[in-house]
Amino acid sequence: MSPYEEDELLAAIAANDTAAYSHLYDVYYNTLVYFSLSIIQDQHQAEDIATESLLKLWQSPNRFESIGKLRAYLFTLARNASLNYLKHLRVREKRSLEISEQEQGDDNSIASLMAESELMRLIYQEIARLPDNYREIVELLYLQDMPSADVAARLDISMENLRQRKARAIKELKTVLLKKGVSSQFLSILFF
Repeated sequence: MSPYEEDELLAAIAANDTAAYSHLYDVYYNTLVYFSLSIIQDQHQAEDIATESLLKLWQSPNRFESIGKLRAYLFTLARNASLNYLKHLRVREKRSLEISEQEQGDDNSIASLMAESELMRLIYQEIARLPDNYREIVELLYLQDMPSADVAARLDISMENLRQRKARAIKELKTVLLKKGVSSQFLSILFF
């Protein structure tokens, strides 16, 4: 026998009466645990979800027209939390699998990254050795990815002058990097 009539319970919930929440906990906790457990198959997590669902109801009390709507609200909270938990598990498992696969292929990846890093170090080193008027253009266009019109305005030069300096800078860089063993295909991709 319930200590509350339906209308009294709904009014007590709306008034944030802690005794009403204690009653709801006694009535719905095990049901919510079982419901969540049927979705996620994890007893401990199902207990947490049931508690969190009841806590959310308490933290943001709503006016419910009937016990049926209150019950539906609690089960919706528990269902959504259970599905979110499963989604989180899938993401975590997928990430774990990706890390495992990555570790298996890491030997090749590490060697490739080391070669790429060494190549980029060489390119940056040669950019730094360019004459100032060429170096500045290459840095702004390629390293800072600034639009050509902005570079020309910043350096107070015409677009035609910018194109000429850029062409000379790239030609000079390509010549030096080719002599150091960098492939012409890579340079074509890098400086299109």
